[in-house]
Amino acid sequence: MNKDAKKIRRSSNRLIAGVCAGLAEYLNLQPWIVRVIFLILALVPHLTFWMICIYVMLIALIPAVESNPFTALFSLFGEQKTSAKEDHSKNKRRIIKDAREKDIH
Repeated sequence: MNKDAKKIRRSSNRLIAGVCAGLAEYLNLQPWIVRVIFLILALVPHLTFWMICIYVMLIALIPAVESNPFTALFSLFGEQKTSAKEDHSKNKRRIIKDAREKDIH
């Protein structure tokens, strides 16, 4: 296989999962053009179900820009936490590590 061959990837420039932006980068188009085409096809009454199915299949089949598949999966649901230490430094709340219950009579 040619190392210079262009590979299709889901883009980090995404609105939902990066499929349309990834296709646009592969086809050398603007992402909004691919998104508008997808939206127009999705609004056609008999194609709506199929366009949603195709989009979900493309999410599963096209690899994300990240090399780790779990990072790509979590990126679908929002920004991933970098580390617990950084999260704690941003959050001014105290974290209780050892909490025990006592029965009060």
